[in-house]
Amino acid sequence: MAASAGDSGILEEELTCPVCLELYRDPHLLPCGHNFCLPCLRRLKSRSDRGRLRCPECRQSHRSSANWQKNFKLANIADRFRRRGQSELSNPSRSDPSCKPAEVRCDYCPEGTGEDGTSGMAVKTCLKCEVSMCPKHLQPHLELPAFREHPLVEPLDDMRKRKCGEHDEMFRYYCLDERLLLCNACTIEGTHDRHSIKTLKNAMKDLKSYLDIQLLKVNRKIRRVEKNHQEQKEIERQNRVYLDETDQHLSAFRETSIAHLDAFLSSLRECVSTYDVEQCSGIQQNLSQIAQDQTRLQEVHSGLERLLMENDPFQFIRDYNSSVKRYRRQLRKPLYFSDEPTVDTEPLYETMEGKMGDFIAELQQHATTLINTVCEFDGGDDEAEVDADADDDDEDDDDDEGSLYEDIDSSSDIEGEEEMRSEEEEQNRSESVDDDYTPEEEEEEEEEEDDDD
Repeated sequence: MAASAGDSGILEEELTCPVCLELYRDPHLLPCGHNFCLPCLRRLKSRSDRGRLRCPECRQSHRSSANWQKNFKLANIADRFRRRGQSELSNPSRSDPSCKPAEVRCDYCPEGTGEDGTSGMAVKTCLKCEVSMCPKHLQPHLELPAFREHPLVEPLDDMRKRKCGEHDEMFRYYCLDERLLLCNACTIEGTHDRHSIKTLKNAMKDLKSYLDIQLLKVNRKIRRVEKNHQEQKEIERQNRVYLDETDQHLSAFRETSIAHLDAFLSSLRECVSTYDVEQCSGIQQNLSQIAQDQTRLQEVHSGLERLLMENDPFQFIRDYNSSVKRYRRQLRKPLYFSDEPTVDTEPLYETMEGKMGDFIAELQQHATTLINTVCEFDGGDDEAEVDADADDDDEDDDDDEGSLYEDIDSSSDIEGEEEMRSEEEEQNRSESVDDDYTPEEEEEEEEEEDDDD
């Protein structure tokens, strides 16, 4: 069976930490038997006097160095109750359809006086009179001077949330040292002796003053971030322009290099052609001389074969006497042999080497010009500007952030200057907040974040 709204409210009250007024997170048990969230106990320990802390419930004194025992059962119950509430908020269709948002009825209207047969719905609750009122019964509080100092808030369905559980009185004060809501009896009993205590209205005013200072600081840093973002965008744009120009230079260098390479290859071909003409001329002369030797020897060979084939002695002797001397003279002539049996490429090598030297020198000159042109991108001023802004931000971040409650004590000096919103005054005010931030508070905030995780 689902628990009623009243039962859920009682259960939530029992599972609420008396210090932070939230559902227990990692509850631990003091020797006196009262449970508190671990971050709340650490906060009380950091403000303990002479190594001892007082229980916010019974004011019993305990050693700060004592080991606190975790209440596992209470932690499980609080976690399940928290998850159930989140599930009902995220899945309203699964909750009881008859459940509606709590509506506070007017304490002055009797039952059945509303238009629909019910009592009038309250629009405000007076914390001093401890009553909720409809628009009709609210008029005296708005018109009569006697009710001028009565604080009005949104309708409350449970006044116990605004009351001290120990003295059953309305919370009217706030202890800055222990961050606790107090009633009149809490301030009279002396448990908060020498503590900094303010009324809820003044505490809210001081806290809002502090938040206003923080808002100015956030706005100033937002402007710095936006400026830094714009500078980085400008650097990105300049970088894109630089890359485009570099690509154009490289494309031009490629075309120039190809043109020079084609010219170099053409000159090499011309050298080879010239060498070929010179070599062919000598070779043709040698071939002509060799052809003459072949013709002469072939004639001798043919004549000798004819003589050997002659069978008539008379004719043989006659032909022999008339031709043998001539054949002998032909055979005695020396054969032609060239003085250069191999191709001489030395002149060609020297010519081509000279052409290559000219090509490399010209190509190197163009490459050097390209590199100098590409590397002349002037980004030094912008980089120096960005580095200066980064140094300023580092100096601001190195300044310690101010303590919340120490700033509240000094906020009265700042209230008269809130109307002057120039950027220089905003910067001075926000920097003055960062002077009193203590490492202990930073460590405490980190521990609270770890506990929440």
